[in-house]
Amino acid sequence: MSRGLGYDPCDAEPNLTYPIKNVDEAPLGLGKLVAAAVAALETTVARPARTTHDDVLRSNTGWAMDPVSWAQRQAASAELERQTAHIADALGGAGVNVVLDGDVTFIGAVTGVVEQQRVYRACRFLPTVAARDRRPTVNGLKLFISGHKDSKYFRYAVMTCSEPVPFSADLQGDMRGAIQELNRRISRWAHNAQKKYGVEVLYRGIEFTRATAAERDAEAHARGQASNLSERYGAATVLYHVHANVLYWPTRVLKEKGKTWEDFLRFTHEATGAWWKDNGKIDSVEELVKYCSKPNDTLRSSTDELVWLYQATQRLKLCQPLGDFKDWMKTLDKAGEKVVRVHIGRGDGRLMRVRKRKKSDKDSDDEKKKDSEKSDAATDVEKKAPPSNMLLGMTLPQWRHSPWAEPLIMVQRYDPTKPFGEAGGDIEAWKRAAREMWDDNWGPEPEEALRVAQMAREAVLSSDDIREAAEAAPYMVHTCSPTVPAPGNDDEEVPPEELDEDAADLAALFEGGTVVRLTPRPPTEDDEIPFESPAIVARWAKMRADLAASEARWAEWRASAAHAPGQSSEHGCRIAA
Repeated sequence: MSRGLGYDPCDAEPNLTYPIKNVDEAPLGLGKLVAAAVAALETTVARPARTTHDDVLRSNTGWAMDPVSWAQRQAASAELERQTAHIADALGGAGVNVVLDGDVTFIGAVTGVVEQQRVYRACRFLPTVAARDRRPTVNGLKLFISGHKDSKYFRYAVMTCSEPVPFSADLQGDMRGAIQELNRRISRWAHNAQKKYGVEVLYRGIEFTRATAAERDAEAHARGQASNLSERYGAATVLYHVHANVLYWPTRVLKEKGKTWEDFLRFTHEATGAWWKDNGKIDSVEELVKYCSKPNDTLRSSTDELVWLYQATQRLKLCQPLGDFKDWMKTLDKAGEKVVRVHIGRGDGRLMRVRKRKKSDKDSDDEKKKDSEKSDAATDVEKKAPPSNMLLGMTLPQWRHSPWAEPLIMVQRYDPTKPFGEAGGDIEAWKRAAREMWDDNWGPEPEEALRVAQMAREAVLSSDDIREAAEAAPYMVHTCSPTVPAPGNDDEEVPPEELDEDAADLAALFEGGTVVRLTPRPPTEDDEIPFESPAIVARWAKMRADLAASEARWAEWRASAAHAPGQSSEHGCRIAA
């Protein structure tokens, strides 16, 4: 059987017929000016951070997103959580514990919703761990590309191992060795490509897909390609297809003799010892930076197969920045910065470099001193019993509990029956600060936000009705009241039959609320417009006096002019002699 048989033909056939790409040819005329302006604008995006963690807190708290899209996103996140828990439980049943002790509880700083979440070890094929590790790389690569003057020349390629990695009860292939060998070959290729062809490699991400030999044969036959993987490995044997997504950048024209584009592709195919496919310019960073394994593929794995995967991928670098991108990420880390999407108004966001929050040296010293004193004074029993309600911090705003973003307070070993101790004051202060930022950004009442969230999750109404409810939520505090009015409330409840059709439809969206007509508040001294300064008052008085004197003079002149000889009192014009 020939190498690569059983894979997609695009992966199995070397691409050696690409035309020469003149990547250094600059646009002329107006295009040159436009390209220079765009490059200058893009370069400013990746400058050192001027935005801080607290700035992002203020701008992102209360950031509203489409409630229908939010519900779809929540459903996808919940599915990832369910898949991760299922895989983790299967591993735990086989003696591999990937769940850390001391789960974390998230408390909505505005809505007050309490949600408990497991904390997992760095097992890369767990869906939530993969999503967590993927986000910083995706954000960083997007900002790096947007700020790079030559990003239009970046290209995306796939390198595929020539042979699959089998797994069955009787045959367990060397998955770890296959990944490490592919990584080494890519590193050697990247070094030689830069030295000989001026091609800079910026990123490498390992991915592996799962299918039985019979399924791979069927796929090959459907394409009209011969395949005998079932004969070689057995029809039920699982075969893992290991490949790497690579981002690279040709930094100069490849047209010299012996250094053309075709020469580079041929060199790449021979140097990597793997199937090579150039996919052209990169269109989506998410297509490049993927999960190492599809969650649905992992869910199909047996318990023994999951243990084998865990051992094969443990402590391996599956996604790794290289070259200039690696240096840029190191610069971020050294500067204490991260890449975050920041709200810039009208529901739009932009990726920016943001300075991380740092504790002052004094605070750190005080905390170390307190921890040391507590440790010295603790008894053996206290040391064995981990403390409850450990305050870990507050996250940046997230759309976790409603379509409006709110910060989340992280507490380890949360126990509502026990006090928070010294940290309790911090929690209350954080809640007050979060609510103030929420109100400043026109967030709705937390109850209304959760009500809209429930509507979107249950989808009992049409998408348009849900969006209308979300638009109206920030104003419902002025138009709705509880069914039973509070004592001393003189507001008049409006009967449903007195409402117009639009108001009735809107009120029907909010079960348990009624429309009221607010009683006018009696005026107070605070409602009066205060006087201006004495100088302004004197100036206005002088102007009024001048106007009164001027009006008196004009009245006197009009009276005298009416009785003057040669003038008509009726028409105000001279009589001809």
